[in-house]
Parts: sequence; C-alpha cells; structure tokens
Amino acid sequence: MLNTKPTPFIRPEDFWKNIELRANQTVVHLGCGAGFFLIPAAQKVGSKGQVIGIDVLEDMLKEAEDRAVRANVADIVKTIRSNLENTRGSKVEDNTADWTLVANILYQSDPEKILTEAKRITKHKGIIIVVEWSISDTPLGPPPTKRIPRSEIISIAEKIKLKLFREFTPSPYHYGLLFTEKT
Repeated sequence: MLNTKPTPFIRPEDFWKNIELRANQTVVHLGCGAGFFLIPAAQKVGSKGQVIGIDVLEDMLKEAEDRAVRANVADIVKTIRSNLENTRGSKVEDNTADWTLVANILYQSDPEKILTEAKRITKHKGIIIVVEWSISDTPLGPPPTKRIPRSEIISIAEKIKLKLFREFTPSPYHYGLLFTEKT
C-alpha cells in the first residue's frame, strides 16, 4: 500500500519502498539529474533488475554514474544523454519500463512531449509516476508562476490516453500522480 504521509523532503529510499518497487523490475527515470532516485532504485531491483537514468546534462549523468560506482550498483544503472522533448527522445525501446519516473521536470519542459515519451517506454501494465512542485509558495523549488497545477498534468495525461489511478503526497512541497495506460 502506498504511504501517503509526507516527509520533510523526498527521501528516495523511502519513496521507492512506498511505491512498492520490487526486485527484478525495470525503472526509467526521465530527467534523472545527479541520480538521487537511481541508486536506491537499483538497490531495490537488484542484479536481475535494471535502472536507466536519462538527462540532457552530461555533468549530471557523470555524477549519477559516480554515485552508482560508489554504491556498488554500476552494473544495474545505465545512463543515457538525450533530449526528452525529441521524438523517441529517451532512446529506450518501447514497453521497457515497469516504472517510469518523471520528477520535477515538467515545469521546465513540454509536459505533453515528456509524458508521451514516458507512455511509449512504459510497459502496458506499467506505471508512470509524476512528481511535481505544488503550486503554493514553498521555500524550495521554482517560482510558483512556473509550476504546473496537478489538474493540468491530469488533463494532458487523459489526452494521451493515460488514466490516473492514485495520488500521493511525496513531500509538503510536491504532489504525486500515478498513471497507467487506458485499456
């Protein structure tokens, strides 16, 4: 069961535990940055699982790779440098991910393009996790005027034939949405 109790800030280890990530699964993190979510995911999926981090910034991917080496999960974590707003931008094969994470990037990107790419790479029974900044003014994050309301994300998801099946609060500063493909 997904824990909905917010934490002071998102703790990736708790996040994956609460999301119910399991061994042998495949996770793709679109816009992975320095890999904060990658390492705990790799530790959860284990040696028969796979974790793929994608980002446009080479220095962020290098940091993620270094973290993976330090955590002894470099054989599980793969990074890809790519622009997610391009068609097939992640460079990941169709229907690869059990879980696709899109965290804190939609406010600075084209949300429809990113969510379309997330849908493409996620297995038909897989889950797309969206974590974005709450609209309210918070001590962290982008200016509230740049943030995307959850209702807008839900509307875009419905447009591309995703259905919302659960909401959660990963921190006091964020909202979380879980989507699956409409059948």
